[in-house]
Amino acid sequence: MVSRSRTRRIAGLLAPLATAGLLAGCVPGTDGTGPANTASGAVTTDPAKMGQVTLHVLDYFTGGVDDAWMKAVVEAFEKKHPNITVERTSLRWSDVMAALPLKLKSADAPDIVPANNGWQSMGTLVRGGLVLNLDSYAKAYGWKETFPRSIVNEHQFTADGKQMGTGSMFGAPVARASMIEVYYNRALLEKTGAKVPRTYGDFQVALGKAKAAGITPVALGNADQLGISAPLFSLMNAFGTQTGISDFIYSHHDVNIDRSGFPQAVSAFKQWSDKGYLDKDYAGTDAANAAQNFVNGEGLFHFNYSGSLPLKPGRSKDFGSFVLPREDGGDPVATASSASNLSIASKSKHPDAAAAFLNFAAGREAAELAVQKGTMPLLHPDVKAPADDPLFADDVAIAQDISAKGTAVPYLDWATPTLFDTMNTTMQSMLAGKSTPDAVVGAVDEDVAAFQKSLGR
Repeated sequence: MVSRSRTRRIAGLLAPLATAGLLAGCVPGTDGTGPANTASGAVTTDPAKMGQVTLHVLDYFTGGVDDAWMKAVVEAFEKKHPNITVERTSLRWSDVMAALPLKLKSADAPDIVPANNGWQSMGTLVRGGLVLNLDSYAKAYGWKETFPRSIVNEHQFTADGKQMGTGSMFGAPVARASMIEVYYNRALLEKTGAKVPRTYGDFQVALGKAKAAGITPVALGNADQLGISAPLFSLMNAFGTQTGISDFIYSHHDVNIDRSGFPQAVSAFKQWSDKGYLDKDYAGTDAANAAQNFVNGEGLFHFNYSGSLPLKPGRSKDFGSFVLPREDGGDPVATASSASNLSIASKSKHPDAAAAFLNFAAGREAAELAVQKGTMPLLHPDVKAPADDPLFADDVAIAQDISAKGTAVPYLDWATPTLFDTMNTTMQSMLAGKSTPDAVVGAVDEDVAAFQKSLGR
């Protein structure tokens, strides 16, 4: 089995990097006055007609399956299009995000960059005119017709950079998924007498049975403020509608927070805490150690991002995964995105070749390479998983379902640059008995409203 590495799609980590510049206009080149750059003239989609080209790609795939997949995609692309050479620069996630605005303003800007979704990164770059409007390429390649609408929305901003989730595409997904799942220990589930939950009620019953059997129901660690978001977002998806959640995060149609499922999610999380369903020392355990504790058999369920379990070879058979079922019995909704989204720099000298690479990285061959490297595919529901890896088979089946039904929703903290911190701070206060669920909901609602006001909306 290919070892898994923790996905880098935890958008909240970016908030400290972009907040000041986005709200105060002090990040170089991102003051909101940049043009909505669009590819000029007719675009070319046949790489053979592009001449000899060298594309410079910046990514954060520095190791593990991330790097292995990206290398394989580059090799396959270059083999198919020998006139195009791809030169990669791979940096740590935090280094990429901190340096991105300045790199895009430089004379030797990379052609392709991983502008993270949401206001923390992509919104900032769109407002500064630093990434290309991809609508011409989306039309030429048929992206808006072939990609799930829920995934397309995650890459859209209005040309003035004031609204997310609608307008033009400024990025494109890769054929790899990153989503929040519920992992379970097969042996402990059997010990409780419960079955793999197919309904929200089943999940609640399993939590109670685990507690009664002396098993920690939910392995959780939040000392580093990275453990609360995964179960909280899953609960939000269980109670809210896909439209209500997306509209609230994107600030469409003045959607009230009540329709997002967030108030019910906060209350349910509080109930889990009150009933003793969470790891006793979750406040003093960080997320990585919580994942390790779960793998070591110290918990029935564990909420985390796809590919995040620190498994040794041969351990996959001991675990399974699913998306938390909806309370109303509808199709499961998952907080999900591509493992990276790629944008083209406005200063790129080879936008047609860059778009061809984006199209390839989102294609079926790239999805098949993802499965070969042991990481969750996206966009292609018919890609099959190997039969000898039960956990990975679950992962691929989840990705197939979300891709086929288009039931992804964006990450809640994409809504504002400060929301991740607001959510975590108020949730911790509530769980410590110093606050109430209503206070958490009010703080999140106010954060979103204040940010939208700062945008002039």
